[in-house]
Amino acid sequence: MYATYGNEFVEETYLYHVTRKDHRHNYSMWYLPIYLEFQSKSSVLMGLLSFLPQAVSVAIIGLAFGKDVYFAVFAQTFAFVTFNKVCTSQYFMWYICFLPVIWPYNTQKLLFKAAILLATWLGTQALYLQQAYRLEFLGENTFTRLWLAGLAIFVSNSWILQQIVKSQQTKPLFTASPAARKADASKNE
Repeated sequence: MYATYGNEFVEETYLYHVTRKDHRHNYSMWYLPIYLEFQSKSSVLMGLLSFLPQAVSVAIIGLAFGKDVYFAVFAQTFAFVTFNKVCTSQYFMWYICFLPVIWPYNTQKLLFKAAILLATWLGTQALYLQQAYRLEFLGENTFTRLWLAGLAIFVSNSWILQQIVKSQQTKPLFTASPAARKADASKNE
């Protein structure tokens, strides 16, 4: 593709997401700082700096849970969406689709604990959507409250991910063959 489209391919495929700026309100905690600095030169730096925590968290999760591929992909996607500079409702489907695969290996099977996680997740979104409605339909200045609601979503999603990670029983997708286990055992002797 690079041979055909050159630098445009690299920019649109990879670099766009690192430097992307979206000044419209969304669930992200980064939306208001990006909105306030949208036309300034510092907005590019802010876009790059906001990408760092996202990249670091995704890398750490990959290293920590890489043997359990399904859980690693769920946790990385959850963190990616949580830390993203742009976050809208359809992004939630990126990690929700993994819940049926990973939840059987989670010790939070009790309805009460799962209900608390779900209520926290839905409650912070409802808080945000109330302020978004007031901005969009009633014309009220709710920018600061929207940003605070975005921070609440970030904190609650971080806590939810931490709770899921803490109670997850990771299961490696691939295991060594009996011959490989025997070879490893003989090396350790």
